[in-house]
Amino acid sequence: MANSSFETRLDKLNKLLKAEKVGSVYINKESFYLRAYLPSKVNPDWTKLKQQWVATGLKADRDNLAKVEKLARKLSYEKVNETFIWANWLASDEELKPENKSQKLSDIYKRFEKAYFKNKQRTGATENGWKAIAQYLAPRNERTKPNSIKLEHHKLLTADYIISVVEKFPAESKGKTDMMKYCLRLAKFAEIPEIPRLEKYSEKMSKYQPKKREKLDLDYATQVVEELRSDKRFGWAIAALLTYGCRISEVWSLFPEEGGIADCVTINKSKKASEIRSTIALPPQNVEKFDLYNIERNYEYKTPEQYDGERAKAEGYAMAKWLRDYMKDKKLKFQLYDLRHLWGVQSAKTNLSTANAARAMGHSVVLHEQTYHETMSKEDTKEIVRRKLLEELS
Repeated sequence: MANSSFETRLDKLNKLLKAEKVGSVYINKESFYLRAYLPSKVNPDWTKLKQQWVATGLKADRDNLAKVEKLARKLSYEKVNETFIWANWLASDEELKPENKSQKLSDIYKRFEKAYFKNKQRTGATENGWKAIAQYLAPRNERTKPNSIKLEHHKLLTADYIISVVEKFPAESKGKTDMMKYCLRLAKFAEIPEIPRLEKYSEKMSKYQPKKREKLDLDYATQVVEELRSDKRFGWAIAALLTYGCRISEVWSLFPEEGGIADCVTINKSKKASEIRSTIALPPQNVEKFDLYNIERNYEYKTPEQYDGERAKAEGYAMAKWLRDYMKDKKLKFQLYDLRHLWGVQSAKTNLSTANAARAMGHSVVLHEQTYHETMSKEDTKEIVRRKLLEELS
């Protein structure tokens, strides 16, 4: 338990330091080290910085957290003012000796994965976070799609090789942008000598820009959901997405109650702990219309502890494919997430406050306003203002 408390405090400290752009604290050989871009120890030159370890001489335990925080701030101050001098920081008996590490991709990848989970517990959320990275950096295997672009792990990690792989992706595609981002991260971890070249290439590369989401018509979406409601496995789930606006991963925890509300477990990508929140049916009549009190579930969970990320994702993928197959011959198509987006837009047209709508969707007021209020047309805005004025006059 004590170890868990120490890791929690260290994690909080690193979040604070990162927010203040101070740097991070690491544990190596049971001692605290700092990590920063600094001049060479041999020929210091502030125009040529390299990410390096800085020994603190402090044992990595709870009693030294306050001391290492002061040292991190001191290092940051000296770096900003270019007054950092290695002689003042080197601890001869603690100095981290450079290791002759393999630059083969397979070896770097193993070290990278180990470092990723070093201060993290392996949970559904952290595993999913790693898989988002691994889908680009992991080696080809029997489950790899034939046309997917993967790194060849028998090769050495060099700037030329990274650029050659990235160039295989279509221009301005999400895959190209993500592959460059994660390869650059891997290169920095491995400390290859060509990082400045990769950074320049990345900066000049045309980045992926998501297409602007088309406005989904409520009547059309409702009609499609009515047609699909009879499906025993996914009919109720797609109706619940339209009615309550929850995330796809959350719909399996949604339990409608009387009065147009439902409880569900908040699942998001942040490190915030999952919690149970109340969602709101829009419009309330949809609960009866889609018979959402009568649900036959293939998978469910009622608490954050019962959440199975792999199972929820598998169900979500299966439902997404089911909807795509149904929509392939339709002139107007939409995806599962469009139903949550539609709920957000509709919430702005009701008497529901922005704060309550954001809370019902499980995100911040700022995100709600940016995502949904800005998508409304001038006609939508006029309709809301007109209704508000009529309510005040009545």
